[in-house]
Amino acid sequence: MGDGNRLHFLVDYENVREAGLDGVEYLHDTDILTIFFSAACKNASRRMMDSIWRSGCEFYAYKLKNTGKNALDFYIATRVGELLGAGFSGKLIIVSRDKGYGAVKDYWMERGIPSARILRSSSVRAGIVSSNENSLRQKRIAAESAQVSIENEYGKYQERQRIRHRLEAIFRGTEYEEKLVKICELAEEEQKPKDLYIGSLKRFGRTDGTKIYRYLKQLDVSA
Repeated sequence: MGDGNRLHFLVDYENVREAGLDGVEYLHDTDILTIFFSAACKNASRRMMDSIWRSGCEFYAYKLKNTGKNALDFYIATRVGELLGAGFSGKLIIVSRDKGYGAVKDYWMERGIPSARILRSSSVRAGIVSSNENSLRQKRIAAESAQVSIENEYGKYQERQRIRHRLEAIFRGTEYEEKLVKICELAEEEQKPKDLYIGSLKRFGRTDGTKIYRYLKQLDVSA
């Protein structure tokens, strides 16, 4: 894959702290993540770092050598110039809440770099969405971020609880009682008798699946 399809995240860690790393679990091995940090802001959770390792992304970290006002901003602006000067053709996503980075974008726009090539976002997650890469991960993040009705979601929760309580009663004392968690998952996923039957065979095998389905037929989802 050429650079034109790559995303390079440059994180102003002093500015966004760990909240700016939200979404690193969505990074791919084609992505690049660079964290700019200082002695005053140098720690991240083990969970977050493990997510970075598991993503397989190309990872760099630069520590501020001498303290100074907006020093990390200068580091990032310099790195942007270094990357573009070296021919990087992907998208550079500056992770910061500082709107001053707009000046970096303006500078490069005057030199023929499209505005979509240099972006600013508050987190890695937001950066993936704003990149407009039209990928499965972008669609997944957008779906997860969609606003939903608390009332409707609570109604769904109550329905799941009703089904689980009914299944507990149906399978209590049977040889399949210990499989109740997986049976509940199946019943919540499949409602049509045919799908429930096929799903039972796939999960539990033909013999046990057939027996479990016979029990499941007692489950009246409309009751």
